[in-house]
Amino acid sequence: MSEPRKLRWVIGAILNMLFPHASGEVAKPPERVVTAELLVKDAGLAMEMAISLHDAEVRRRQSADTKAALYLAFLAAVIPVIGALSPTVSDSFRNPVLAIDVVLFAIVLVYVLMAGWYAARATAPSVVNSIGEADLSDVFSEKDIRAATAIKLIDATRLNYPLNNKKITYVRLTQAHIFRAFLAIMLIVAVDWGGDVAAAIFEEAQGTGSVPEKSVCFVTELTSSSGSGALRYRLAEVDYARPCLPLSMGADDNE
Repeated sequence: MSEPRKLRWVIGAILNMLFPHASGEVAKPPERVVTAELLVKDAGLAMEMAISLHDAEVRRRQSADTKAALYLAFLAAVIPVIGALSPTVSDSFRNPVLAIDVVLFAIVLVYVLMAGWYAARATAPSVVNSIGEADLSDVFSEKDIRAATAIKLIDATRLNYPLNNKKITYVRLTQAHIFRAFLAIMLIVAVDWGGDVAAAIFEEAQGTGSVPEKSVCFVTELTSSSGSGALRYRLAEVDYARPCLPLSMGADDNE
């Protein structure tokens, strides 16, 4: 494999991991391998198995539709909550932590929108193959009605396989994007928490807002303009054994 092709493959794999997708094409149904002559040997058993396979495929389609509808309702309820958690965009790129939050929040929105898109595609009406009036006419014109009915049910089930697989693929893509949106929200929380912790550690290391524990007070008196007293300033000097407030001011009344 050449280097450009290998690089494209790696980039495609990373993008597919971050933003999974599927083509909208429907696969071809599998070929039927049983024949009416084969089912005639035990038409009753063939009929039961055909009904079982057909019902299982119907349940698969109904399950996919139900899950997709639930995901759509969940996303509709979550979108206002996500909007309330959106970071402030003003001065966002002056603060590195807030800039990361904005980028991650944009990724969350992309994941939520894509999840809603795939859920909507899963719930979209699609073709369903079943036995109709024309099929019944063909069935009753055959010698063995049960074997002919089993063949019709098997054909309907076989044609429904790729359609139901497409629905299930969309449901799984919805799940994948919801999970990635959850991870992105957790990253936002982790970045905010980490930024607060780092800021607190940095401020503590720089001594911001700390009060010197060792200082000495020098009293400087200034005569008040009214002559009724003196303003006394207490200034702190570091590296002395006696503690006092770094900057305090009081007034003495000489009356």
